[in-house]
Amino acid sequence: MKIGKILIVADDSAPSVKAIQFGFNLARDLSANIILLSVIDPIDSLGNPDAGIFPDDALMAAKANVETFVVEMKEKYGAGVDTELLTPVGDILSSVTKITVQQGADLIVAGTHGRTGLSLLFKGSISESIIHHSKIPVIIVPATY
Repeated sequence: MKIGKILIVADDSAPSVKAIQFGFNLARDLSANIILLSVIDPIDSLGNPDAGIFPDDALMAAKANVETFVVEMKEKYGAGVDTELLTPVGDILSSVTKITVQQGADLIVAGTHGRTGLSLLFKGSISESIIHHSKIPVIIVPATY
């Protein structure tokens, strides 16, 4: 199986940055292209109308922050790798599933926060969900990598 396109699922957490670095290194080794995906979950951008921060403004600010983050990651780790940056707004799992198919990705790379116990129960595991719903191979880079 030829790996020509790697989808890296990213956020601005330390474990995710490790996965980004791993994904770019792997892409260089395989002469593959990268799709660097960071999904903005609208639930995380509700704002606070009492403080004068309305949902649309909070979402625009979140999108700007995510766009800055993916550009910085490409500049820091992506030298020599053909990279497409995607920052859609939506549900993370459905965005990953949809973009994997649309972009013809051959492999997904994601980090894990290593949650356990109540943190796992309340926040869930995006990485685990990706593994269970993906039709292509997934590499999970552990938080301790």
